[in-house]
Amino acid sequence: MSDLHSLFSSAQAAGVLTTESSCLLSGHLGPVVVAGAAGLAAEHIVASDVTLVTVLIDKSSSIGSADLEDAVRTGQNALCDAFAGSKERDGILLALWTFHHEAEVVHSYLPVEDAVRLDDRNYRAGGATHLYDTFCDALAANVAYAETLRASGTPCRSVVVVITDGADYGSSRKAADCARLARDLLASEQYVLAFVGVGGDDFRAVAKKMGIPDGCVLVQKDATPSGMRQVFQMVSRSAIRASKGLIRPGTTAGFFAP
Repeated sequence: MSDLHSLFSSAQAAGVLTTESSCLLSGHLGPVVVAGAAGLAAEHIVASDVTLVTVLIDKSSSIGSADLEDAVRTGQNALCDAFAGSKERDGILLALWTFHHEAEVVHSYLPVEDAVRLDDRNYRAGGATHLYDTFCDALAANVAYAETLRASGTPCRSVVVVITDGADYGSSRKAADCARLARDLLASEQYVLAFVGVGGDDFRAVAKKMGIPDGCVLVQKDATPSGMRQVFQMVSRSAIRASKGLIRPGTTAGFFAP
């Protein structure tokens, strides 16, 4: 834990975090953040700079009720294939989280060819949607790992994408906590923060409260297997564009722009 505190202090000194945000992250450390902050050692990175892509996938009970579990698995695996088939694959490190009332780090930052594929053993729906807690924990983990890379001399940008079919239910942290962190990270111009809502909720309002820029919000009202698979296709295309430098980090990222 002491290493994480020092990494947050380093991010604060670099202007990535304010004191308030650093305290917010430091006050909610646990095993999931420690696991999420791990990743490929800097000496094994072959690219001159990297894009850290963090995908947070809802696995609450409503995913199962809508019969979307298999579509999520298929979509995430297709996303991995898209990354692996891109010219930018050596410069992408992928982290995969799933969440309901608890967040799970399926794997931390790895080369795309080492990414874990989802199946019916490691992805099964159930429970409530702790959206805000997961988002804050994932940002904490990303800030820590990104600072580790920068300290080693490896420049990096970060793309964090959350995919959910419902608003928050049961988190200990609030939308305002998410927005506070988002404001700092976007101002650093090192981050793209994106939100995908699947179904009929007012997801743009949810994302706005969390501090996600409107150009980085995608609403897929077609909550069907085909609609869910389309979501992952759009996420992979946008993330690859970001890794090419075609999407600038910050408040005007336009992650889902044509």
